[in-house]
Amino acid sequence: MCVPMTESVRRIGSKSAVLVALAVAVSCTGGGASAPASLSCIGGASSASADAATAEESGGGSVVILGRIVTMNDPPIAEGLLIEEGRVACVGSRDEMLARAGQGTPVLDIGQNVAYPGFIDAHAHWIHNRSLAGIDSAEEAMDAALRRGWTSISEQMVVRDGLDELTALATKNGLPLRVDAYLVALNFGAGFPGDWDVDHEVGPVGNRLRVRGLKILLEGNWEQAAVTEYIGRANAAGWQVSVHSATTEAQEMALDAFEAALGPSGPNRLHHRVEHVIEVSDEQLGRMVAMDLATVIHLDGAATDWAMKGDYLGYFGPEPNTREEVAWLARWRDFVDAGLHVAAATDAPWSAPGFELTDDVLRPVDQIAGGMDGRGRVNPETPPWVLDQLLTADRGLRAVTVDAAYALGDEARRGHLAPGTLGDVTILSGDVTDATPDEIRAMTVIATIVGGSVVYCSDPAVCGDG
Repeated sequence: MCVPMTESVRRIGSKSAVLVALAVAVSCTGGGASAPASLSCIGGASSASADAATAEESGGGSVVILGRIVTMNDPPIAEGLLIEEGRVACVGSRDEMLARAGQGTPVLDIGQNVAYPGFIDAHAHWIHNRSLAGIDSAEEAMDAALRRGWTSISEQMVVRDGLDELTALATKNGLPLRVDAYLVALNFGAGFPGDWDVDHEVGPVGNRLRVRGLKILLEGNWEQAAVTEYIGRANAAGWQVSVHSATTEAQEMALDAFEAALGPSGPNRLHHRVEHVIEVSDEQLGRMVAMDLATVIHLDGAATDWAMKGDYLGYFGPEPNTREEVAWLARWRDFVDAGLHVAAATDAPWSAPGFELTDDVLRPVDQIAGGMDGRGRVNPETPPWVLDQLLTADRGLRAVTVDAAYALGDEARRGHLAPGTLGDVTILSGDVTDATPDEIRAMTVIATIVGGSVVYCSDPAVCGDG
């Protein structure tokens, strides 16, 4: 059942005296039995998402999906979904979808499997840094993402050659998934790389590519004035800014720059983002909430793996045993409870152990399960100090759908299934809203659907004719 939005107050941090007002919205993904709601279609009393549809998916695929469908919208559970020409046309019952579908429209009866809004990897380098994982081509990199169930990837730190490659693929309809490109702005102590971003515009490029924002990496030798000036110019020009700020020092610099651009209480109309945010003090969290900064974290290992990387975060002694020792580290639940939009992401391929893309890493199910039990890829035991930061399955699901779409500034068209949204769907072998972390990790991707077209299928019995 749906739990209405409420307001509460929660203490942030183990020793903090800082209180923040919370807007806690419980996801309505329906872990139990749920009767399907009445038909909702474009042209009727449908979601405002229909107004957000563009010609981007003109000529996209059409398909009917029948079975258990988690919409991340209202109704929370449906038994039928109709996608026409790349966009969701109707949500409702099985019979209604079959009656409304055009003659010859492929039908996917998913049986005991479960369909979700297409999963969104909010921060990654699948294409740009593919050589680290021994991948030779952009096509192979995108296939690796699709096989894991990702329908959208956010490519961070895209350089000139990388944008040229993506543009060439997009203009010849060579992108089987959606790519949101964030152009490199400031990098490790290398000085300003120039303003090549002024030669480009924010927005779509061909099919399934959006130039979305600029990426700044602050663990370098930057002066505050330079960072503030750069973020201010980007904000004024309409570029979303994605800031790598893993440490408290970098976070302080990012927050000072964002406050200069937005004011201490926003509004954050462009959905400026902070990435990794592994170390966050109480005071910094309060400032993040005040500006409503989108927050991108890594649930499939950050709690243990990052804490052990003393060469990156700074050595603080043996692995801590209590939350009080590291109240500023991996504050997933604090972020959620404070009302932030919390997206999950892989940082692929950098986060794959040994840069090896084995079949059991960098998947959406790893993000959901990792948020639930805090187990890392390298250090598989749940550390005691992360226990009060664990998330529910529903929250992990939001992090790779609704909130990931928000982090891309595209929440009207992605992250949920409603009339007018893009026809992106991931079908898994189980229901993540009613499973243990290990059961979720064991789930397989049955199909990945982008714009109504089946671009990956592991079970021809389900989608062989899609």
